[in-house]
Amino acid sequence: MNYQLVGDSSVDLTDELEKSLDIQLVAFTIQVEGEDFVDKDRSQIQAMREAMNASKKAIKTSCPSPYDYQEVFNKEADGIFVITISDKLSGSYNSATLAAKDFQEENPQTRIHIFNSQSASAGETNLAYHIKSLMDQGLAFDEIVEKGEKFIREMETFFILESLNNLIKNGRIRKSAGLIAKTLNIKPIMQGVKGEIELFELNRGFKKSLDKLAKAIGRIVEKTEGRTLYISQSNAEEKAEFFKKKILDLYRFDDVVVVPTGGLSSAYADDGGIVISF
Repeated sequence: MNYQLVGDSSVDLTDELEKSLDIQLVAFTIQVEGEDFVDKDRSQIQAMREAMNASKKAIKTSCPSPYDYQEVFNKEADGIFVITISDKLSGSYNSATLAAKDFQEENPQTRIHIFNSQSASAGETNLAYHIKSLMDQGLAFDEIVEKGEKFIREMETFFILESLNNLIKNGRIRKSAGLIAKTLNIKPIMQGVKGEIELFELNRGFKKSLDKLAKAIGRIVEKTEGRTLYISQSNAEEKAEFFKKKILDLYRFDDVVVVPTGGLSSAYADDGGIVISF
């Protein structure tokens, strides 16, 4: 079967990994102080971080339009699989769904399934590699859909932020609570639950949060064999490598893969944050 894999730019990859995965990414746009950063050119991410750090205003993000998705859909494909950020966090899933409906009216021979990842960042990367592996096995379209949706239900996503500045500026947490957290050096562990973000645990210090999260994985999942753990790091390579070593010491994951955050993930993970998925 001739399949195509598509994702929004919340799938965190390097240029090389994007090419090897053979995935078409559809870009978000991040606006900082009126300047637009289109999430295609990874070389601009550090400049975007610096602009965010210098700004006192909230960032704005725009999801891909239905037209953006239709532009990358391959008319020659027998089946197209699309991976989007959680529909609780963005309109990307709705855009992809509208695009698929219009595309299939003109191309009824091509089947399309939109995977609402119920996640973001490393979670989407995790899902993208899983769907790619199913495609490479030559499975039937419906079987890939079934196995992919099951994978989403069983997938776990967590993140730890170094800075709460963006959450404060965007009104996600009260400024007073953010100042208290900063004063006490509190680094919360957050968890994705049914596509939404919830507090998992509060700790003082980033390394303590990394240590607690590493140990918590053994309580969350019974068997790590056969799984890969993905770490997305936002200008936090040392933290990611520290966490990777802990995971390899404690568990028997098939692999631990570290990738840099893309533009959208960097905007919300902020400077120094990490996201993990397994």
